[in-house]
Amino acid sequence: MKNRNRFIVILALLATVGCTAQNAPNSAPAASNNAKLVDVTLTRMGEDKAAQELTPPHHFFEELEKKTGIKTKNMGGAGMNTQEFNLILASNDLPDVWMNNWLNFPGGPKRAIDQGYILKLNDVIDKYAPNFKKVLQENPQIAKDIRTDDGAYYAFPFIRSEFDKTYVGPIIRKDWLDELQLPVPATIDEWYTVLKAFKEKKNAAAPLTFLASRFFSTGAFSGAFGVMNGFYLENEQVVFGNMQPKYKDFMILMRKWYVDGLLDKDFASIDSNTVDRKMTTGSSGAAIQLGSRNDQYHNSTRESLPQANYMGIAYPALQKGVKSKFGHLENAYPGGNSGAISAKSKNVEAAAKWLDYFYSKEGSTLVTYGTEGVSYTMENGKVKYTDLILKNPDKLTVDQARQVYGKNTNFPQIQRDAESSRGPKWIEAIGKWRDTDHEKYAIPPITHTTEESNEIAQIMADINAYVLETEIKYILGTISIDTFDDNVNTLKKMGIEKAIKLKQAAYDRYKKR
Repeated sequence: MKNRNRFIVILALLATVGCTAQNAPNSAPAASNNAKLVDVTLTRMGEDKAAQELTPPHHFFEELEKKTGIKTKNMGGAGMNTQEFNLILASNDLPDVWMNNWLNFPGGPKRAIDQGYILKLNDVIDKYAPNFKKVLQENPQIAKDIRTDDGAYYAFPFIRSEFDKTYVGPIIRKDWLDELQLPVPATIDEWYTVLKAFKEKKNAAAPLTFLASRFFSTGAFSGAFGVMNGFYLENEQVVFGNMQPKYKDFMILMRKWYVDGLLDKDFASIDSNTVDRKMTTGSSGAAIQLGSRNDQYHNSTRESLPQANYMGIAYPALQKGVKSKFGHLENAYPGGNSGAISAKSKNVEAAAKWLDYFYSKEGSTLVTYGTEGVSYTMENGKVKYTDLILKNPDKLTVDQARQVYGKNTNFPQIQRDAESSRGPKWIEAIGKWRDTDHEKYAIPPITHTTEESNEIAQIMADINAYVLETEIKYILGTISIDTFDDNVNTLKKMGIEKAIKLKQAAYDRYKKR
């Protein structure tokens, strides 16, 4: 394992940073008075290979060591359930702190505990984590979400802010709408009119462009019909959206738009960079894209398309004045970027105190903003980033500089002030994208038994591939929409009803936690 590549603990996916942000919320727990543990070096692993640690030096971890007295060593890491991950499990070279998504471990976090990979943390939290214990006491929903059905805590979690639970939605060229004297589309019919005008009057080769995987993982346009891809709740019962009759109506609509030249003809094969290129060259006038792109597109086209105005708009409905049932929404507790402690760690106390620090006011501030006087200053009770972040002398982007001096997101913490890392157009878009009824139907972070997890994994691996393939074929016309009922029967033969039953059992247990 000595030659394993070195990767960073957390994700580095951040966007343009605003200059100011609100100070710490009143609810932030007070800093702990734990004594520093000198001469201790913790090893840590993460999940995302793409998030390379920016070195040398990495000021966040340097400052963290000064504050806690605990050194850490990055051992890289691997994505859950990959071959490399399994090799790490089989080795004796395990970290003290392991930041993977243990919800996705085969059999779930309970099995990871039972098999001796990670610790049950209930007693550890009581002894060594006063800040996090206070979080659990004051936030019963968080406490419910991050424990197993039998009450075991297994990780110090990354909890998204309310703001950051939505980050994907429709983006449109507002300047084109103004030029064509068209209103911002709010219904499916208005979207058709707009896309048709983009094609015919703006010569857009691909009026609406998107990645197929991102498009079908949201309620983009399907939410208007009251359905979306995958599992969700209806009257406390788990359903699979792709089987619902209204999903057929959504597919009929997408097929029509494709035939009429309103969808990107290459949507099944393009990547994110291609979507970006089309949106910044006038080939496309609308996309289903990440919120960061609103500001990115605006900033990158000031010379080439200075008139371009990109705007995030609400997910459409069938009728005016009605919310889309679905859009994009993720659970506050996503599972990932949360620190579990290895069952083989010889530094359990230090690991727990190190992780607990991030739930103190001081630790939360360090994670969010970096070091006062270095990466930020306080002006009139607000944080203002220094030129070290905004105009980095080492040519680091704002995002990279924030990763060197602080972490902000995707690290064990109760995320706060996510807006400070978002551009103004992104912030505006989030408010519109959140205006759906999605939260009423979302499945919370349930956990499965070992048997359930193994069975669902086997069933859904084939079903997920089949569903995406079928959706694309419907739109391209490779298969007729008249085969919808036959394809539903195929899903049943593949075991979807069993998967629904297992999801329901896990949800019922979750409600009893």
